Amino acid sequence: MKKIFEILKRDLKSGTRDSMILYILVVPFLIAVVLNAVTGSVSESGLTLLVPESLDSEETEYLEKFAKVTVVASEDAVAERVLDLDDVYGVLKKGDAFEVVAQGNEKINLQETVRLLLDGLKNRNLEAPVEVSVTDVGWKLSPIKQFGGGLLVVFISVFGGMIIMINLVEEKQENTLLAMNVSPVTRPQYLMGKALLGFLVPLIHVMGILLILDYGDINYLMAGVVTLSIALISVIIGFAIGVNSDNILAAISGMKMIFLPILGSVFGAIYLRESLHVLLYWSPFYWAFKSINEIILKEAVWGDIFISIGMILFIAAVLLLFMKKKIRRGLR
Repeated sequence: MKKIFEILKRDLKSGTRDSMILYILVVPFLIAVVLNAVTGSVSESGLTLLVPESLDSEETEYLEKFAKVTVVASEDAVAERVLDLDDVYGVLKKGDAFEVVAQGNEKINLQETVRLLLDGLKNRNLEAPVEVSVTDVGWKLSPIKQFGGGLLVVFISVFGGMIIMINLVEEKQENTLLAMNVSPVTRPQYLMGKALLGFLVPLIHVMGILLILDYGDINYLMAGVVTLSIALISVIIGFAIGVNSDNILAAISGMKMIFLPILGSVFGAIYLRESLHVLLYWSPFYWAFKSINEIILKEAVWGDIFISIGMILFIAAVLLLFMKKKIRRGLR
């Protein structure tokens, strides 16, 4: 294990000196931040109100009958929160009167609705002229956030294999690979040391992306298991391309070929009707996206996850069978 971790440690040091590897490590998090900034989840109520702690509990409970109410520390905090990207309204109490705080550029203007609620709040004997109904339109998140997050998670699974590939090409160019063949490190130890980075990088990326996008209390264990299984595909491909490429540009060109089945599988899963999904069963990326999508929607169960993982591992075994001779030949 010490030799395996020394190889991992060496690759980490080498990676920090390469701007391309640092770019691969950082960019997924930046994309997740941008995606989170431009999208929002669909809330249970179309109206969200912010009230200060100074508002009476009875008044807060009254507003909660008609809207989602968030209590903040002060009136200044209400005004500051209203200026954020999402559409929320503030409610302040000035003496016996209530005041609506709005940004003015809300997508749907509900100020009049808020005023009607406040009229009902002032005159408790009168019923508020507002009717609240809940409609399930068949989705729980912004489609961009739901599918964009799933696509990003599946897409970055390739990055671990890409880092392995870059390190292998550099070792070939520096003749380090030949030196490893006469070192006390065995071939399985060398392969395991190299492969560890291919699993760790996607795992860190996926956990970070899911936290940044803030899908709530999803099952992170399920997401981690799916990530490790799909990372195996990119690790195998990363080894096969890396040991048989003489320069970085040729290796990256070869790795780009994997982007086509990823995008085809994801968009096929989104746009094809359920009965045609059988056409995508050959792709491990389809099974990974399907599982991640269910996890994001909090609909995943371990039975379905194990089926998807089983399919991914079966495809990985078939891929390894075809790539094994090529990898062995390149490591000589």
